[in-house]
Amino acid sequence: MMEDTYYQLEEALVQGFQTPEEYQAYKELKEHYEEVTGDYSFSKRELTSQLEIALQNHRGVDFEEYEKEEYLDLVQKLEEFDSSLDTHYRQLID
Repeated sequence: MMEDTYYQLEEALVQGFQTPEEYQAYKELKEHYEEVTGDYSFSKRELTSQLEIALQNHRGVDFEEYEKEEYLDLVQKLEEFDSSLDTHYRQLID
């Protein structure tokens, strides 16, 4: 059952979300999957993707203070799932 859910989540990410409802359905399925399995790889991927995009958009340019706060909030959320990743991103943003 959970293996099927994993593949449903993967498929949703590959296809993307056309509506807020699709994203909400994905989010609810992901939260259920994570609660049952303890596998937080989808949440980690979401956070690291957001951080990677931010870093790519700021190559060679310092973050504004408000941006830094916003991205460090994402890093803090990431820390809940993987403390080794949080250290890496915190260094890149600070």
